[in-house]
Amino acid sequence: MPIERIETKKIAEVVREKIEDMIKRGEIQPGDKLASVIALSEQFEVSRSAVREALSALQAVDIVTIRQGEGTFVNQYDASTITEMMNSPALLSTQTMKELFEVRHVLEKGAAELAALRRTDGHLEQMRDALEQMTQASNGSGDLGEQGDVRFHLTIAEASGNHLLQQMMSRLSDTLQKTMYETRKVWLFFEQRSSQNLIDEHQQIFYAIENHQNESAAEAMSRHLINVEHVLSQGMKHRNM
Repeated sequence: MPIERIETKKIAEVVREKIEDMIKRGEIQPGDKLASVIALSEQFEVSRSAVREALSALQAVDIVTIRQGEGTFVNQYDASTITEMMNSPALLSTQTMKELFEVRHVLEKGAAELAALRRTDGHLEQMRDALEQMTQASNGSGDLGEQGDVRFHLTIAEASGNHLLQQMMSRLSDTLQKTMYETRKVWLFFEQRSSQNLIDEHQQIFYAIENHQNESAAEAMSRHLINVEHVLSQGMKHRNM
């Protein structure tokens, strides 16, 4: 009889929940600036990378905003919706998935093109950290790398310098993380490509942005989204069989 694996919470998830609880209890108010990553890591006695991952997860559902060079700020929120946002259904309908990728093509190709023109060294460092997070996940760190994936795409939106585009991507990010998780499960199931291939696609986007190659960045992003949509489509067909 196969033994069912007991899942344990990652440290970053525990940190995220602690910060959420502080917000729910009113210890941190909308508009407040959170303590630095260093201070939070000392407060919770965890690594700085765990704190960064927790903050990225909170930004992904629009609870906080991370401003480059300024810090992390708590957004206006409805406390009753926080749990609902963090636990919404993972799977989308085929039509919704199709529409999501249409939106992603419109937003993210443009974001990559603008990021190649406007990115800063700080943005590049954030992208490198996200790529490293995805690489560690592919080496068996305990997740499938979707959180690093979200960080990578949100940083590109930030690097575009267009605040409206960044806000739109931020509001999509919870759904993005779920589709990225599903993509990786499907990718591994069909064994059509290794996780390194997925990382390579992100590396191509990164190199184009790093080298100010705006057209190449948009093309690399487009290829990546087409590949991901194809993988998810195959997975949904299999699920519905």
